[in-house]
Amino acid sequence: MRSDSITRVLAGIAAIVLSFGAAGDAAAQTRYQLPPKAIVDILDTAPLPTVAVSPSRQQIALLERASMPSIADLSQPMLRLAGARINPKTNGPQRPPAVIGLSLKQIADGKTVRVPVPPGARIEWIGFSPDSRRIAFTEARASGIVLWVADATSGAAKPLTQPALNGTIGPACAWVNAASLLCRVVPALRGLPPKPSPVPGGPNIQENAGSAAPVSTYEDLLKNAHDEALFEYYFRSHLALVIAGTGAQTPIGKPAVFAIASASPNGEFLLVSRLERPFSRLVPYSGFARKVEVWSRAGALVRTIADLPSNETVPMLGVPIGPRDYAWNPAEPATLIWTEALDGGDLRTLAPQRDRLCVLQAPFTGPPSEWLKFQHRVQSIAWTGANVALVTEFDRATRVRRTWTIEAGVARRAFEVRAEDRYRDPGRPVLKPRFGGGPGVIMQVGDWVYLEGDGASPRGD
Repeated sequence: MRSDSITRVLAGIAAIVLSFGAAGDAAAQTRYQLPPKAIVDILDTAPLPTVAVSPSRQQIALLERASMPSIADLSQPMLRLAGARINPKTNGPQRPPAVIGLSLKQIADGKTVRVPVPPGARIEWIGFSPDSRRIAFTEARASGIVLWVADATSGAAKPLTQPALNGTIGPACAWVNAASLLCRVVPALRGLPPKPSPVPGGPNIQENAGSAAPVSTYEDLLKNAHDEALFEYYFRSHLALVIAGTGAQTPIGKPAVFAIASASPNGEFLLVSRLERPFSRLVPYSGFARKVEVWSRAGALVRTIADLPSNETVPMLGVPIGPRDYAWNPAEPATLIWTEALDGGDLRTLAPQRDRLCVLQAPFTGPPSEWLKFQHRVQSIAWTGANVALVTEFDRATRVRRTWTIEAGVARRAFEVRAEDRYRDPGRPVLKPRFGGGPGVIMQVGDWVYLEGDGASPRGD
């Protein structure tokens, strides 16, 4: 090739490179484009507020919501660990709820006061105190989650904690009584997050113990030892009792990864579920090995309810062996109730009854008692304030869902419907919130309870 031809080719290549460079510079300076203002106005219109009613039924909290997440919200860092997506800067969910403002309205006269929160606040949880005099809420800041308490009449509010709450698993706080809250706090002096080793210490090995096991598909599972270390670092918390008037904190027990931390209705005991190593790489954290315990309010171990392995070997469409769905009976001072499988947790096993409900009352010294057995898998249980239970069982083979009312140990069929029969579906019980976390009592007036559902009919929902 002649030298002048080579020169022309090189010049052409240089022009192309310069052209791409100029295009790259232009792209780097391009900002997000907006549609016409009419569309922006529609998309930015604030949705109607959601409502929370106080236990006294004298006030309602109006929760103002953002219509769309901002680019700043979408740009927050994210870690995908054990089926959860968290923001490592806040120790909370990667995408917090879009509640941006809070107002309190008196039902009697309609007077409304606005609770002063910082500009750009993201409110993750709110809850009235049992006496309705205060309302607590958690705010997700850039550096962490803060607990606030406001006067339910005047709206005057103040932060009670530093941005050091842990909201990676559920709300960071819940009311214990009218004067205090149970919170999950980031452990003091936990240090910097673990860094990955530049050189692997060995291969990633997964073992089968010699028995067949189902493998479901899950997102965001732990993949290696560094993921396990990150999970323990960000999800580990210390329980603390926070005084609503002063913000004084009393640590409870030792730090752990708490899947459940729930105060009994009388506030004297805690139900805790602690996730334990080895952390599984086949199931999300909801299926990790755990210990279920009852603690005193001071953090002393009162009773071990269960020591459960991971759910890796649970059959498809099955349930774990041992206690599951353990919770306080909200209608009694301190009574635990849980479900246990009678068929090994496997629907392929023929059994006259598949589940039973077990009860254990304070002081938790004796053996648990069997309350009732059910032909099919227990799907849910809810309580009225008069200590009447609504228990729903479900038969997967026939798709029949059957609900019983149970009073003083006597079961009476309330209704039965096929899962696909939306026209006859009476809905689910409406629950009042319970302040220590966990299920609330069914909303009731006289002998009547409230149910809610889509209300499907030939004319639509």
